[in-house]
This record gives sequence, C-alpha cells and structure tokens, in this order.
Amino acid sequence: MEQYRLLAECLLPEHMLDWFELANVHVEIKDDTKLVHIYLDENELTPDGRTDLRPNGFTRESVFHDFPIRGHEVLLHVRRRRWLDEGNHNVMTECKFIQESTRCSTELAAFLKQAFGDAPYNGPFI
Repeated sequence: MEQYRLLAECLLPEHMLDWFELANVHVEIKDDTKLVHIYLDENELTPDGRTDLRPNGFTRESVFHDFPIRGHEVLLHVRRRRWLDEGNHNVMTECKFIQESTRCSTELAAFLKQAFGDAPYNGPFI
C-alpha cells in the first residue's frame, strides 16, 4: 500500500496526503474521455492538536477538478471529518482547497494565473 501512497503524493496537490487518506481511485470513460476519480477522506489528526475532540463521521464529499494526468481529467472527491467536542457540539476545521470564483484547486488556479496572467481560461477546469 505504501507504493500507492508514494504515487499519490506525486500526483496530488502538495501536502494533500498530510491531511487526507487515499480512500479509493476509480477510472471512468465518459464520451471518449477518461476521468480519474480520486477519493480522499480527512484523517483523524485533530485540528491544532486539540485533545477534546473525537471523530464523528464525514461531511458530504466536495468534488473539484485538479491538474490533468496524461490528458485524463482528474476529479478529487474530498470528505471532511466531522468532530464532536466534550459537550457533543459539532466542530468544523477551516481548510481552503478551492480557489474563489473558480471550480479548480488553489494550486491549479495559481499555476494558470502565472502561466496565462489575467486572461480568461476557458479550458475544461472552469
């Protein structure tokens, strides 16, 4: 399984596997296009090292586009962990994965902005 983690570290946005576990990978062919679905679940590392929290399942998954892999579209399916504190109150952690006003990862948006400046990008990611 370690080989899959090393491969995923090369393909996913930097530090993604510090916070998420690779749950599944699925390849789909849709209209002659290969879609790579990568499923990630937030791990049980408590936010800010808090010891008063316990895991309580996952949120609904968020899906967003990431860098293509060898011409295949990549969709990241991310489930955030829900937490309960000692008083059984829900606690959510802050995490920014999607660049505002886009539907792609922050890392991809930064790359596109650097590569193309402020010109509109009409590729398959937005």
